[in-house]
Amino acid sequence: MLVATPARLPGFVENGRISFEEVKFFVLDEADRMLDMGFLPNIKRVGTHPTMNQEHETLMFSATFPSEIQTLARSFLNENYVFLSVGVVGGANKDVKQEVHQVSQSQKRGKLLEILQQFGRIARLHFC
Repeated sequence: MLVATPARLPGFVENGRISFEEVKFFVLDEADRMLDMGFLPNIKRVGTHPTMNQEHETLMFSATFPSEIQTLARSFLNENYVFLSVGVVGGANKDVKQEVHQVSQSQKRGKLLEILQQFGRIARLHFC
């Protein structure tokens, strides 16, 4: 199993430290973010690398998958791919509440502890 970021992986491949000859599954988590953040060239280099096992399966996962990213993603999938969605594609779950708390660097830990304690999620939390 190989877990890597799209920014660093091509460097390891180009230096000959990694080969994809035995890859059975090429998994992209948060695929829409990787593709729309400009990592497309890196992902293409990995997916089409000469050592990539030609029998591999490509799997892409994401909480949201807008239609323009779906179109782009098709170039990485075989022609008989399956698209499975839960909920509204491209939208966040209505039960998720997003909040922004603007704090200074020195206030981050305290604010995190305060938020977690509000929800009774922690008894004791240690930071390294």
